[in-house]
Amino acid sequence: MSPAGRAGAAAGGAGVQGPGPRRATIRRKVTTSTADAQRQIARYRSLVQVTAALARHARTPDLLRTMHAQVQALFATPVTLLARRLPGGGWHCLTLESDSLDEQNLPPRTDGLLERVLSGQLRLQNDLRAYVAREGLKVVRVHFRHDLPHTLSWMGVPLHVGDEEVGVLSVQSYDLDAFTDEDLEFLELLGVHLSIALENAALHEQVQREANTDPLTGLPNRRTLTGRVQDALGSGQPHTLAVMDVQDFKSINDGHGHPVGDEVLIGVASLLGDLVRTAGFVCRLGGDEFAALLPWPLTESEARLADFLNRVAAFSWPVPQAPRLNVGAVAAWPGATLSDWLRQADARMYSAKRQRVQLLRQSAD
Repeated sequence: MSPAGRAGAAAGGAGVQGPGPRRATIRRKVTTSTADAQRQIARYRSLVQVTAALARHARTPDLLRTMHAQVQALFATPVTLLARRLPGGGWHCLTLESDSLDEQNLPPRTDGLLERVLSGQLRLQNDLRAYVAREGLKVVRVHFRHDLPHTLSWMGVPLHVGDEEVGVLSVQSYDLDAFTDEDLEFLELLGVHLSIALENAALHEQVQREANTDPLTGLPNRRTLTGRVQDALGSGQPHTLAVMDVQDFKSINDGHGHPVGDEVLIGVASLLGDLVRTAGFVCRLGGDEFAALLPWPLTESEARLADFLNRVAAFSWPVPQAPRLNVGAVAAWPGATLSDWLRQADARMYSAKRQRVQLLRQSAD
């Protein structure tokens, strides 16, 4: 073979071997892309599982605690924070750090990390100390513990219920550069699902409140009394059940009209609320009948009921004379049931009505 041929062969051989490193590079890229795709698929599956777990809870407190447990499936971070805005300003913070779930309220602030999330100024910072120093922010560390490091990487997204911004979901790390844009994307997705779950929980709780609340007076209704009485009977502590109605209430409606009758019922409900402001429970049974579950022995309960009746007499009413109430009070006894207790208190009230007295004191019998 001529030198030219040998050179050509050598050149040809080199040409055959040349693409080898390029193919290896392509294979590495394909392998990396496949691994990234598999990791993303796994995270999406985790997100679906988190969403399903959130959807199983209709009560907001249960929902929030489940969120903290489930977020670890998406982010290998030591700290998760759920901050909810309080009606009067400030924040209610639920923090999971080092397997400890803690609650804390923070006062209102004009500028902070949470406020910046809601204003759209902040989403992700992988060097929180440098950011805080650069922006001149004062940061509050919730549930501070000396045995735990400081947060160095921070992400936060807003939470919405309807059109209202109700809170911030944050994940945090003790390491610098802990989060990526992909992490923020998944946190935003989780924030959307959590917002939907919070909205559903709020609607469920509203329906429950409406189902258990008397629309006229705002007091709990008879449905709520059942659970409270069962708790009282099972507590082993002294309790008194009082049942009352407005004497000759029909004459108030007939003589002054139903709107005035409604005002009378609302006034009675307000005074009953004062009776149990520190302890106890009151509800509207229906019509002009009310019940009070008092956590005191009969003698003390009757004294408090007598004081309540004095306040009824002194109250400003929309009728010429203060309405008179008939009250029957009965102490709990061993083996009592809800129906028996209500029946005896009701019978005591009707006995007071027949005798035209407001409170028939059983303790003086």
